Amino acid sequence: MFVKNVFSTSKSYNPLVIDKKIKVLDEITKPGDEPFPREMRYPVPNGHEWKEFYEFIKFPPTSENLSVSVPNSRTATPANPTFVSSKNGERVFKELPVVKNKASNVSISKRPKPKKASEKIDEDFHNMSLIENVTISPSKRSRKLKKDKMPPICSLKKVLGLGPCKKFEFSSDTEHFYYASGSILVMQSIESGAQKLFTGHSDNIMTFTVDQADEFMTSSQKDSPLIRIWAISSRECIALVKSAEEACSILNFSLSDKVLLGITSSRPRSKLILWDTSLLKLKGDMSIICEGSCSDALIQAQLSPVNSSKIATCSSRSLQIWRLRAGKLKSCSISQFFGLEYVLRDLKWGPTGCDAENFIYLATAAGIIIEVDSTKASTLRCIDLCAVEGPGVKSINSIDIHSAFGVTSTDDGNLKIWDSQFSEVILNVEHESAVKHCLISASGLKLLAATETDSVGILDATTKSYSTVLRSHSKKVTAVAVDPCQRQLASISHDSSLRVWNLDSLTQTYEVFSAGEVPTTLAYHPYKGSIVAGYSKGTVRVIENGDVTEEHFDLTSSITSTTFLPNGEYLYVSDALGTLVMYQATKSQLVQLKSIKHIVAKGGHRSPAAVHASKDSRMIGFAGPTEHCVTVLEASTLTCLIKLDVSSAVSSCLDSVQSVVFGTVVSRDLFVSTMSGKVLRVDTKSGVIVSDHQPYPSSTPHLLVSDSHIITANQGKFSVCDYANMSTLQKYVAYGGINHMTFTPSLTELIVCGDSISIWSFAGRNAGLNVKKTENMTLTKRVSFDQESGMVETESGILESGVMSTLVEEDKPHTPVLMAPTPDLLQPVQSDIRLEETLDNSDDKTLDMSSILLNPSPPPAPHPPVETVKVVEKEASDKESNSDLENVSNLSDDNSEELPKALAPANGQHPFQLSPESASPISPEPSPEPPLALRHITLDNPKSSLSDKRYMASADSCGLELTTMMGNETEARSNVIWRGSTLFYTLGNVLIAEDLKTSKQEHLIQHTETITSLAHTADRLASCSAAHKLQPSQICVWNADTLELLQTCTYHEHQIQCIEFTVDGSYLISVGNFKENALVLWDMSNYAVHTVAKTENYVHAVACDPQNATEFVTVGKCVQFWILDHKQELSVATGSLPIQFIRSVGDEAEFTAVTYTDTGMVYIGTSTGYVTLWDPRSTACILHWSAHPQEIDMLWYQNSSLLSGGVSKNLKLWNIQNTDSDDTTVMLHDELEFDAAIVSCVMDEQMNLGIVGTTSGTLWYVNWEDKTSIRLVGGHPAPVNDIAFSSGDTFAVAIQDGSLRLWNYEPLEQAVQFQVVSTSCTCAVFRPGDSTRVSAGYGDGTIRTFDLASVSMICKMAPHRQAITILRYSQNGQVLVSGDNNGLASVINSETGLIMRVISDHKKSNAAVTSLNFSSLSPHWLLATADRRVSVWAADWETDNNKMIAWLSFPAPSFTPSGEPLDKHNYKTLPPSLAQFSPLERDTILYTGYGLLQEILFYNFKSKETVRKIDLAHWATALDIIPNSNLIVVGSHDRLVTIIDYTSGTFQDYVAHGDEVGVARYWEKNNVLCSGSGSAIALWYVKV
Repeated sequence: MFVKNVFSTSKSYNPLVIDKKIKVLDEITKPGDEPFPREMRYPVPNGHEWKEFYEFIKFPPTSENLSVSVPNSRTATPANPTFVSSKNGERVFKELPVVKNKASNVSISKRPKPKKASEKIDEDFHNMSLIENVTISPSKRSRKLKKDKMPPICSLKKVLGLGPCKKFEFSSDTEHFYYASGSILVMQSIESGAQKLFTGHSDNIMTFTVDQADEFMTSSQKDSPLIRIWAISSRECIALVKSAEEACSILNFSLSDKVLLGITSSRPRSKLILWDTSLLKLKGDMSIICEGSCSDALIQAQLSPVNSSKIATCSSRSLQIWRLRAGKLKSCSISQFFGLEYVLRDLKWGPTGCDAENFIYLATAAGIIIEVDSTKASTLRCIDLCAVEGPGVKSINSIDIHSAFGVTSTDDGNLKIWDSQFSEVILNVEHESAVKHCLISASGLKLLAATETDSVGILDATTKSYSTVLRSHSKKVTAVAVDPCQRQLASISHDSSLRVWNLDSLTQTYEVFSAGEVPTTLAYHPYKGSIVAGYSKGTVRVIENGDVTEEHFDLTSSITSTTFLPNGEYLYVSDALGTLVMYQATKSQLVQLKSIKHIVAKGGHRSPAAVHASKDSRMIGFAGPTEHCVTVLEASTLTCLIKLDVSSAVSSCLDSVQSVVFGTVVSRDLFVSTMSGKVLRVDTKSGVIVSDHQPYPSSTPHLLVSDSHIITANQGKFSVCDYANMSTLQKYVAYGGINHMTFTPSLTELIVCGDSISIWSFAGRNAGLNVKKTENMTLTKRVSFDQESGMVETESGILESGVMSTLVEEDKPHTPVLMAPTPDLLQPVQSDIRLEETLDNSDDKTLDMSSILLNPSPPPAPHPPVETVKVVEKEASDKESNSDLENVSNLSDDNSEELPKALAPANGQHPFQLSPESASPISPEPSPEPPLALRHITLDNPKSSLSDKRYMASADSCGLELTTMMGNETEARSNVIWRGSTLFYTLGNVLIAEDLKTSKQEHLIQHTETITSLAHTADRLASCSAAHKLQPSQICVWNADTLELLQTCTYHEHQIQCIEFTVDGSYLISVGNFKENALVLWDMSNYAVHTVAKTENYVHAVACDPQNATEFVTVGKCVQFWILDHKQELSVATGSLPIQFIRSVGDEAEFTAVTYTDTGMVYIGTSTGYVTLWDPRSTACILHWSAHPQEIDMLWYQNSSLLSGGVSKNLKLWNIQNTDSDDTTVMLHDELEFDAAIVSCVMDEQMNLGIVGTTSGTLWYVNWEDKTSIRLVGGHPAPVNDIAFSSGDTFAVAIQDGSLRLWNYEPLEQAVQFQVVSTSCTCAVFRPGDSTRVSAGYGDGTIRTFDLASVSMICKMAPHRQAITILRYSQNGQVLVSGDNNGLASVINSETGLIMRVISDHKKSNAAVTSLNFSSLSPHWLLATADRRVSVWAADWETDNNKMIAWLSFPAPSFTPSGEPLDKHNYKTLPPSLAQFSPLERDTILYTGYGLLQEILFYNFKSKETVRKIDLAHWATALDIIPNSNLIVVGSHDRLVTIIDYTSGTFQDYVAHGDEVGVARYWEKNNVLCSGSGSAIALWYVKV
């Protein structure tokens, strides 16, 4: 004997125990046994048992006396081992005989002869729905799975149908009833139809019973002696009990729930077993009380309701009465009743609490009820119901007794309620077929009736109302189809019926019965809602609302497929003789177009899906003309495209085709399943088998493809495989076998039919996601689409607008305006020559740019050709007719590499077209016009560039610390990310990370240009900025936790419009703006370019599928759906618009916003204010409504709610009901209004709290519960012209848009805003010593003074005709001096507003006043103008005396800084002239401006000499002095803020702006320096 392993443990392990919750109670297992730990488990192949391969022996047999003594003699006997499991179903001795050996004492087990097969115990203890969870090995580009077990992709939701067990029981509250559907136990609500499923049986259930308290349920299955005990509350199997050698056919609890009766029948004998269930609730155990046997095959048995020791059983010919005495069962049998023999059908004990509680009532086939006294074992009376009711009473199938009445069910379809003596009929309920079972609830208020056709009805005894609660096919279901327009399911069966069900309630809508022939196939029209069914005699019928509207007799053999194209244009019908008929399906009736014989493989075993259509409606595929071939035809002309021989493709034996299925709409795949169990992936471009997979050892007759998974099925099991590599992910048991499978249109539910119909939730796109259902939905009527006129008609008229029309009607299924138009041709994805510079030369990175359909010349094969595959094609010409296809069975014997002829492109383009490897670069179009949509980023090219020469001090020695950036970037889109307590947003070229708890900011400065968009994944953050001059756009990738820069990527020559991570973070997508139209796919594993694609139209936004890492969508001039296939090739499909949408919105509308739903659908907003819903699988718009009057720039979907916002400044919250189905209803829930267009948004998971960004530079905190919006981050929508500080904690900002904004410093928030329309606010100043009075100058030459205490304007003056450029108060605040754009200065009394003096000395050159400054050391003030002239004035404000004491003029070269000739009248191209009094040196002026050198001059106007100079590295655009720190602050044209030591001239440069620094002001009170550039303001803390 080979010893596999030896373990020592203090626990008692048992291989038969699979789970601690499930116990096996027999002579082998013991209480306390535990399942094997993982390291002790050994593999067992599917379909086998552990004991067939391994043996398990325990030493010692019990856990007692664990001490072991070493034997001293060779005759010592070891502890007796105990048998647990054996090999090949054989059982070993419990005591192993000892064989003496000279070497050592060895115990050797002997094997007895094998017992009969009936003695083998079925050990399938835990055969649940998910029978296997397979861990796949990740590919090179996919991330490793963090866990071995992934959540179930499929889960059983509902079942429809009954099994062979026709037993029913009421719950104790009579609100539910129990029944068995095949191998599933169902607890169904009588009122709502909601189901609770008990899964675990591996074969059909034979019987079950429920205790009186609804706590436990026991059940048995076919060919298994095990009884399962279920906890009803948890729906879990808590224990397994072995009954006997046979399966139990009858189970019944006693009225006290303390005894369980089980009957096993093995003709002609039966065995009775009684279990004690009193400890079932406490310990989950049952013990056998006694056993008994009977010589007859028992058909019914019941425990006495008043005495659990008395049992009544009956066979078809006799009654047995049993008593339990002294632990043994004894019986007496009665076979004659008043000397007559009857055929017995049913028995019931009399009701409790009356004289009849010891009576037994027997139902007979002769229509007679026999009453027997169990105490005396004598017949009391025989009640002939024919004598009571008259002739015609048929066989009594079932009987039930209540204290007040009795119920019988008979073959004539009557359910009759009798009085307690069965002398009068109280109520009669007629049925269409024989009533086989009847049942009375414990309260007596409800009655259940089950018919021969498997329908179940409930009769309310109080109201006498009857309702059918369950209908099902009475025989196997062969095919199902789902209505694409509404939630309906159609099914056909061998019972010759076609039935239509409501997919939500599972109630039957209507039934079509065909006598003499059986329906074999069915299909729904994609948008008409009619059903086309094929029958066994070759008839094809069109059914609408239960009526047969058309019949076609073109075929004579059994129909094997009825297949519509997804666009509804054609119908294809095939029969078992191989004939294919093509019908026109867009007319009012089907019109036959073509008929081809002997093209489809003969035989009916491929029914109901012998022919399959591609999802783009361009091709059909099937097995034929022989069973070893696959043929692909062009859908509209039936031109042959591919013929593939698979007879010896992947195996040495002769193979044949089982089924053919096309892949997704943007793939080039054709999947073929074969009789050998292979699933082949065929490339429809070359006809080569790309890969093969074998999910089962035998044939795989059923194949189903979704956008992300492949479903394969065989012999009652189905597997879910990954679409990319075809590896098996999970395996499931399909209860009741599998005859056909299909998806619902939303791909969220899987329908499987066999013995019954089972509905599974399918989480292929949204695994682990719970989609909430809403009630009280708005219902609409069915719509019909006339393809010729393009009109959509409802029952009440024609819909004129594109808005979804909701027509409220009770009890009607909801159908939105839904169409399935033909998808547009896929737009070509053009290559980019710069890709060659970025990518390596490896083949796996080369973008395959060839057509998905077959080209005349074969492409270079990356792999050696498969010699065993025969690709056969017949040359087609215009002269050839379709009849030539009859000879396709003549396959070539040679392995020719000639490829089939390409499908003729429609409109000159192939539906799938990618550029070839050797594609030449595409020349860019000259000077494209920018899009008009606000969503598209069109940044003005900044005039400045960041200086390459700059001195950046270390963190320890820097004199300034950037503390706050004020505002949010107005030109960016989707630039807000909320991650935990950190908010990421941008301003200029700075990425800001702000702690929402402390308001502390961290600034990431890596970009040199304006950041336009952000994207994030779990651990990374990406930001992109614009291009400038010769510098390309930048993409920076950051660590989201440490904020460390990981990589800087460059590719785009122009601005980047948008970026987005894929759901797993493995790829980053970046899209260029309208000048480039390039889409780049970045590999985040090495930050290299993976793929570059050119689009014909510009793109506004991109969104990635939240469930599929290889799919995304771009929107702009059109909608494009992209997929990265398993070959790492990028394919694109252009979305199609319904005629109704174009008519309502117009063909000039652009798509400006996009978001995915949880279920993979896509919401897209338009430039005209419409919201559209798209299905990526069909690339079609299926719903649209008018949401806003203007362009939509933001969409956000979460938890069945949709947020939309845009140019209209309104943020709308929509409730979307049933987004995972075709019954979608949209309702406006709430609305908020903001200060500007909404361009960014982020919400929490509950969709209650969020942050909204607008083009005003503001971020708003939104609370939908309180319906409030609070300004979280304030900004400025236009460039900042000036900053002024008060003597308190308030400062003012003058904005180009005409607003004057007042800010509080701590906390930093906007307090007041004064807005003047149609002009700009150019400057501002606070009155010295008064923090409540501020004056502002405007572009129209006016000055306005505001009082902050009353929030009002107190004075308005118009001293100038030109724009005011500067305002300053005198030292005492009595005088306000202003300068304008023409060089004029006005001296104004600040109290009265009167102009005291106009200074026109600078007006001669018409140069703007650029500086106006008052000395803090003397009564002097100065004026400086753009013509480099400075005047110094001595002022006596008390006497109104101003005298010019100095006139300074600084020279300049005759050319501008850019080298162009100097225009003396255009000073805007020159650096400004800036002058300021020194606060440290009396009579000294600091001046800088345009001159021969870049410098600051220190000029003493008393001595009229230049004291010294400080050289500058850049032209100054702003100047201020920090007196306490002896620092000079300079803002430069090269985007730098520079601090210079006043004495030594040493300096430090700081970067925080993306353009010229136009404002620099020092706030002495708070020791803060403010710098402004464009609309951005940076606050610096002065550290020195």
